[in-house]
Amino acid sequence: MNKVQPIEIAEWFMKQDISGLDNTQDGNTKMQKLLFFSQLIYMCKNDENTMFDDEFSAFKNGMVLNDIRIKYRNSYNTLKENSIEEIKLPKDVEESLDLTMDIFGHYSAAELSDLCHEFNAWSKHFDESKMLLGYNKAKAQVPYSELKKELYRMKKVLQAYESTVNIPYNEEEDY
Repeated sequence: MNKVQPIEIAEWFMKQDISGLDNTQDGNTKMQKLLFFSQLIYMCKNDENTMFDDEFSAFKNGMVLNDIRIKYRNSYNTLKENSIEEIKLPKDVEESLDLTMDIFGHYSAAELSDLCHEFNAWSKHFDESKMLLGYNKAKAQVPYSELKKELYRMKKVLQAYESTVNIPYNEEEDY
């Protein structure tokens, strides 16, 4: 069920003032990966239902919502201005976004891209989309039916996070 539009999620992340979401290619890459991981977290928490219906495409740096990528690249200042306004999202969506920010918000664009490359759906569709001269957009599109098969990866991340989130961190402790 389509609860929100991806642009609302992008604006929500920009409102959080997450490090690395500046007007650069890396900022755009990081936004794309936060969108991807937030969708997977939402699916894990909500019986495989999605926050939004837009499908991701497998690009070189990982999963991408192309419409958002283009808006970020061409209209960053407008996106940033819109993120100043109050964004009303359903509670279950905000909970997934908060989790995404807590788990993945501190990673760089390159690190998030590397994590994204662990998904078989990404490698399959990226490889199939490569052509001798260009890129086949249709073959790059990743259906949610394939991502659902890989939700176990995100479920492991969530289990690890939930089991350690309340453990006090001591920098001086020697591991």
